[in-house]
Amino acid sequence: MKERENDLENGNSDDLYSELSQTLGVSLPQGNVRQPPGNLQESVPARHGSSHAHGHRNGTGPTIAIQPSERQGGQIYSQESQPQYARSAYSNNDTVYESNQHPTGEPHVHKHVHEKMGYDGHSMRNRRPEQLQQRDLDKTKAERMEKRKKHRKLSDNDNDKRSQCPSVWVAFSRMVTCCFPPPLLVLLGKGTKEVQQAWREKVALVFIIFTLCFSVGFLTFGFNVVLCGKDPTRIRHGHVGEQSAVLLGRAYLLQDFNHPNVPGLPQVTSNLLAKPIPDAGGKDMTFMFQNINKACKGVLGAKQHDQFGNVWNYFPCVVVNADSGTKPIGGMGTQGCHVGPQSIKARQLIKQLRFMGEVYFSWEDIKENGTNYVVYNGNVLDLNRLQWLEDNIIIPPSFEPFINGSFAGKDISLSMSYSKERTKVSKCLVDIAKVGVIDQMSLGCVIADIVLYVSLIVILGVVLLRFFLAVIFGWVLSWRLGSFDEKTFTEKLRRQEIIEAWVDGNTSPFVDSPNSEINRRAERIRANVLPSGSRYSINESGTATPNGSHVSAATEIPFPLGLPPPRRWGSLPASPKPSQPNPSLIGSSMPRPGQKGSESSKPSIINNASRLSRAGLNASISKLKGESVQCPLLHTLMLVTCYSEGMDGLRATCESLANTSYPSSHKLLLIIADGIIRGEDEARTTPDICLDMMTDFIVPREEVESQSYIAIADGSKRHNMAKIYAGYYKYAEDSEVLMEERQRVPMIVIVKCGTPAEAKDKKPGNRGKRDSQIILMSFLQKVMFDERMTPLEYEFFNAFWNVTKVTPDYYELVLMIDADTKVYPDALTRMVACMAQDPTVMGLCGETKIANKKESWVSMIQVFEYYISHHLSKAFESIFGGVTCLPGCFCMYRIKAPKGPNRYWVPILANPDIVEHYSENVVDTLHKKNLLLLGEDRYLTTLMLRTFPKRKMMFVPQAVCKTQVPTSFAVLLSQRRRWINSTIHNLMELVLIRDLCGIFCFSMQFVIFMELVGTVVLPAAISFTLYLIIISFIITPIPIIPLMLLAAILGLPAILILMTTRKIVYVGWMGMYLLSLPIWNFILPVYAFWHFDDFTWGQTRKVQGEDTGGEDTHGTKQGEFDSSQIVMKKWCEFEREKRNKLGLSNGVTGWYQPKSSLNQDTTFVNGSQHGTGVGS
Repeated sequence: MKERENDLENGNSDDLYSELSQTLGVSLPQGNVRQPPGNLQESVPARHGSSHAHGHRNGTGPTIAIQPSERQGGQIYSQESQPQYARSAYSNNDTVYESNQHPTGEPHVHKHVHEKMGYDGHSMRNRRPEQLQQRDLDKTKAERMEKRKKHRKLSDNDNDKRSQCPSVWVAFSRMVTCCFPPPLLVLLGKGTKEVQQAWREKVALVFIIFTLCFSVGFLTFGFNVVLCGKDPTRIRHGHVGEQSAVLLGRAYLLQDFNHPNVPGLPQVTSNLLAKPIPDAGGKDMTFMFQNINKACKGVLGAKQHDQFGNVWNYFPCVVVNADSGTKPIGGMGTQGCHVGPQSIKARQLIKQLRFMGEVYFSWEDIKENGTNYVVYNGNVLDLNRLQWLEDNIIIPPSFEPFINGSFAGKDISLSMSYSKERTKVSKCLVDIAKVGVIDQMSLGCVIADIVLYVSLIVILGVVLLRFFLAVIFGWVLSWRLGSFDEKTFTEKLRRQEIIEAWVDGNTSPFVDSPNSEINRRAERIRANVLPSGSRYSINESGTATPNGSHVSAATEIPFPLGLPPPRRWGSLPASPKPSQPNPSLIGSSMPRPGQKGSESSKPSIINNASRLSRAGLNASISKLKGESVQCPLLHTLMLVTCYSEGMDGLRATCESLANTSYPSSHKLLLIIADGIIRGEDEARTTPDICLDMMTDFIVPREEVESQSYIAIADGSKRHNMAKIYAGYYKYAEDSEVLMEERQRVPMIVIVKCGTPAEAKDKKPGNRGKRDSQIILMSFLQKVMFDERMTPLEYEFFNAFWNVTKVTPDYYELVLMIDADTKVYPDALTRMVACMAQDPTVMGLCGETKIANKKESWVSMIQVFEYYISHHLSKAFESIFGGVTCLPGCFCMYRIKAPKGPNRYWVPILANPDIVEHYSENVVDTLHKKNLLLLGEDRYLTTLMLRTFPKRKMMFVPQAVCKTQVPTSFAVLLSQRRRWINSTIHNLMELVLIRDLCGIFCFSMQFVIFMELVGTVVLPAAISFTLYLIIISFIITPIPIIPLMLLAAILGLPAILILMTTRKIVYVGWMGMYLLSLPIWNFILPVYAFWHFDDFTWGQTRKVQGEDTGGEDTHGTKQGEFDSSQIVMKKWCEFEREKRNKLGLSNGVTGWYQPKSSLNQDTTFVNGSQHGTGVGS
């Protein structure tokens, strides 16, 4: 065996597999094992994808079936065009996969359909086929190895060039912080280059945010002023006060002006408001300061004039009423005209008068009956005054149309500009008949108003659209998603009341009497909705039924070993503890991926006692008599990731999951403990707490060995070890669940214990939540594509089989839930029902409610915020099938989706592109750290939308859970700092996705852009809002439009509450939220922005011996990765090695029968042979 392993590691796979073929008496195609299971080198791209293409080039692989891609314009590649190498240990071909084995045991052929993803990743699938086929020209192994060396050398050179040439963003961050050289940053506590660069990028982001806030302020307050200029002082026609008078269309204050003495007239002792000087208060004094002998010279003639053609006056030198329509009589003669050389001083004195403003007319004044006003270039002309010309003035014929009112109420600017003669006439009219100006806006003001109203329409349109679509979702769509029981509106309201009572802790679904409303509803769920057969159960004719079809009630599938079917979907009464099998033999009867468990008459190395402990979970569920199937059962994983949680939180979560109404035959509880961690004020470590909730271990707890796997870390911590425990969930002794209601739920616990080198660390094995998710995602991908596994993944596969008796590739859904969340009993069922009804749904989330609403003022202000984030934001996004954030505390993803009628599968969560990008281990930029260290749950949603923009992400309000929210402001500050920063960076990724539904302003991409801008300018928005509210009580006129917009934004959620829930209490919670707006929109964002470079969990998730939770260690490189410690092989190779070892130790010389003696239980998959039992 050692020689064979050395041959594998040295690449001598051809000779080795020829030898194995002769030894086993079977034909093993070398095409499926072109890349041997060897040590994964860090500097060499992953070699796990090589088997997808090589067998087809040699003609030994299965026939390839090609179907159209569901992405528009996506090119489909055949197997021959697929690459052999990818970027990371988790990347591979993007393949649509079909199961290896029919549930009935009928063998069929693997089928692959390649579907091009919607973005440019690091994989090589987008290269031209001629580039990919170049590898076929390399005939010898020496040529291939030489080519690899050159490729690695070129890659290293490219990396060196990229490291020497900073990106535009890095250069910008350095320019913004040029005043802070590295020595100064060292004095400020920024010791390493990575920390200094993160600080620089933080300052650069804050600078951009400040610029955006300043831009919003400029658009709000300064844009109009810049374009319009300062508003001129104006007085409305007819509103000139008694202390003022009008002169040439301008109003002046006369109260403080005394007329100088005039020779020949009595001495003046008062101002112009009293006699004997004409009483001018509120009147027009234009005729006393006439513009003579200027523009009208040559237009108006005169009977008497001087030698130069000059006249003394055009009109009587009198004071007239501003709106007088009769010709003035009398006056002071020519002495009051202020003309001639002696009037120069008098005209200069006008400048001493206080200017009150121009007299303006509205168009209503211009068109008023009985007037003869016209407008010329913004000036208002009173043409009735032409009738008051002196008898000495000769009126030309061109004035007749003006005098008789032909142009009354019109703008004559255009008509008077056709000729020079008309222009001269119009200028003359301005000199002698101007009484004011028209009320008009400048071009700048028009542009400013256009921008204002367009912005108003867009913002208000989006607000109203979100509101109305959220109402439509709540009224029409929400009850159809995962709904199967409520038939009337009264029943729906009743269910809401029950849920609210459950959230508040007044009632518990676990302790209600059998006749309670909750149990009655649960029984109706079990009786009417949940089928007992899978989507490929056998009907009366013995053929597989399609998805969603009805199955005959008379058809039943026998249970293994002749055991009777369970009474409650896989639940059995408590049975004696089974005898434990030999740990060394566990899992030796594993099938190949895709093969469902089938019983063999031949002896098995798994004894019957261990099978008896798993009774009720080993086969498809039979159809209950007299019932109809409304949706198929889908195998579902319930993933609980835990870190430092205590017994109470973990027990509540697991108890609620175990007691969900979904049958235990199709659900598996999977808990991944992120390291040997002991939470604050906890007596035991989190893994110990998890293991105490298990019973009937497949392998005794103390005999489980740690296995290696590739972790999401940089440096030496890429190598991690974990232990896998398989068994069943054990209810607490004081559990509220009745004995007859308890289910026997299969359970697997993965404890990341770390390598021996880190045994003395504070947190051995800890690699973060994302690493826990990748353990499952990568495992599912490798099972689906039959790729090389790590030792941990091989044991993971065996654990699946031992507790469920089905292979992992049968699982289609995964529920992700945090360890401090409690789900409603029918939540899982409703989420699965939604997935089953629409295969295009790739992810969904339920509604998260707050269990501790009234614990403190901090929890009170979060109630409405939680409600509105679900029923407004997520409800609106669900209309378009594009929920941008599935919260990690309670969401479900589809592992793979059916495609077409021929049982093809599209990998979704197990898609190589998703796994590759989500498993990024080099997190060296501020953007990556905010995405992958703080907002990994939201980033997973972003990846799903980016990879499958045409599939759906939904919000299912029928599925409900409750959780504990922060009750202290310090914890809330830390939590929202992480959420806000990760939201900004995820929106920056989402806004670049062009394939989301809609176009331009009417698209999800535009909505995401507005949400991104709205998030970063929150501090400015709340500041401007408070300023607007204050000045509305001070200034006039009141800013109506901004106040209307503010009322719409703040008031529509209250209307939404009344129209959807009809619960007045939420209006009260809304009041609490509005009072706390300065906290939500100013304090929390500002704190988050300034802590862009803080990647710890702050005051949340604190562990024993730490001041803060979740220190930033996952993204820091420590040491070098030694890949020789991890050996990767295919499942069949692990299994062959195990069986050979068992055969040698027991004196058995062979475990595989010759090809001529194969029985019906032996199947061929991809040309290799395996059996379902030992000796098969």
